[in-house]
Amino acid sequence: MRRLLVIMSILTVIVLTGCVNDGTNFVIRKDTTLKEMLANSEDGYKIYLITMDRRNNNYWKLIDEGCRQAVKELGGINYKWIAPDEHLAALQGECIDRAVDENVNAILVSAISLTELNENLKRADEAGVKIIYIDSAATHDAVATLMTGNETAGRVAGETMLQALQKRNIESGVIGVAAVSANTQNTMLRVKGFREVFEGTNFTVAPTVYMNNDVNIIKTDVKAHPEYVGYFATNQQSTFAVTEQIKASDSVPIVIGFDTADLTLSMIDKGIIYATIQQNPQKMGHDGIEIAVQALQGIYNDKNVIIDTGVSAVTKENLR
Repeated sequence: MRRLLVIMSILTVIVLTGCVNDGTNFVIRKDTTLKEMLANSEDGYKIYLITMDRRNNNYWKLIDEGCRQAVKELGGINYKWIAPDEHLAALQGECIDRAVDENVNAILVSAISLTELNENLKRADEAGVKIIYIDSAATHDAVATLMTGNETAGRVAGETMLQALQKRNIESGVIGVAAVSANTQNTMLRVKGFREVFEGTNFTVAPTVYMNNDVNIIKTDVKAHPEYVGYFATNQQSTFAVTEQIKASDSVPIVIGFDTADLTLSMIDKGIIYATIQQNPQKMGHDGIEIAVQALQGIYNDKNVIIDTGVSAVTKENLR
């Protein structure tokens, strides 16, 4: 009760910074009051980031950087990044259970699967843990989801591919699609948006090839189809797999990748990849921590808010 009175007495200016999926406004505080609340609280909050894996993935590191920046700005937070060693829903579920057992107050989760984590997330919910999805959501309710507008990202990738094909005077042909898993929501939406661009054109988009923890599945598909005029790789790992096989072959399809790992950017500079779709993972992490704290403080009471953190195409022309 004493903490609640303190919180209510010091609420000040609220800054509106976006909108929820039903068109109403949501709130992210940008003043110093939130920091003061944490500094004056008896105990700091324990917040965990739980990504899909801990592979050498620059994308997850950027999300972690954003989280750490918010933690530094706010203070009073016990933050930890945990993840499964392998890209498996069962192992990520164990990470969620571990966080609950370690009495976390909130978790930021990039969900491997739409439904396979729901029992673990339900347990967290029942324990009073605030759930915020980062990058990829499950179907279990959450405070908010901070993610790329994935269908829009797919359309941007398709439009960029179409422009590149037109520059090469290619008017028809088959385009391959490589993805990490059919169970990941962001993958399905990116593929959907990409395919929509080519409806009614003379191009055919081939059935999606899923990596499913084995990069050789994608490499084999690329090797088997040197006639493809283009490839869309829907995440960082599939981008690496497509690029590695193309480098080892004589085919020169137009490749649109995803995310901005150093290797991907170097392949753009060398002309092997035409473009990559750039997300804003640091913003996801940073604002995810802020929203988690606000939800714990009782300031942020919305449910299932969708926050689009933006996307753009990086080509050699705008490579920095």
